[in-house]
Amino acid sequence: MTSADPRPYDALLLDIGDVITAPVFDQFDELEPIIGRPLDGRGPLDPDNDPDWGRYQAGEITLTNYWELYAERNGFDDWKEIFRELALKLPHRFGDQSAYELMADARAAGYKVGVLTNDGVGIAGEDFFASLPEFQALDAFVDARKFGSAKPAPEPYLRAAEALDVEPERVVFLDDADYCIEGAERVGMTGVQVNPIDKSEAFARTRTLLGL
Repeated sequence: MTSADPRPYDALLLDIGDVITAPVFDQFDELEPIIGRPLDGRGPLDPDNDPDWGRYQAGEITLTNYWELYAERNGFDDWKEIFRELALKLPHRFGDQSAYELMADARAAGYKVGVLTNDGVGIAGEDFFASLPEFQALDAFVDARKFGSAKPAPEPYLRAAEALDVEPERVVFLDDADYCIEGAERVGMTGVQVNPIDKSEAFARTRTLLGL
């Protein structure tokens, strides 16, 4: 970009779950011996033997509904416990390498990089994220529920923009939930919705927006 044609954005802001996190279905084989029991369901890796995944694919239930049913079927208290077990017992599998590369490339290009989460800290805890080098390098980390509201309410997005020290209109925001994207766009951010099963299109679009 030239000084006469400045780039339109100053920051990249990302949700954690299903955006930064790695796909989890191939982690269950590794988790089973650690927790001492088999886990029923492998989603897209074995859809013929996972009827609830078929219901999600058919649009009959949401992805959150799928994980709620998965938790009930496999003896977890709730869906958050599934992801807590994965994060704390398989920390080396937590992050999606392509997401980490996007964050690093944005930072190297001079963009600020931050995270805005509703549930990440509640699931894995502050110490977990503080231990990850990719999170240590962030310019801002906003746990929305810590301040009493959650996406898609306006306050968390505005708080994240303030923490990044940029205007909301100068932020590209990534999330997997359509209502969270809509919340970001209502405060002026540019939203990019991520498909948790195939993030490549969203990440490619983000790279184009940022000129990476």
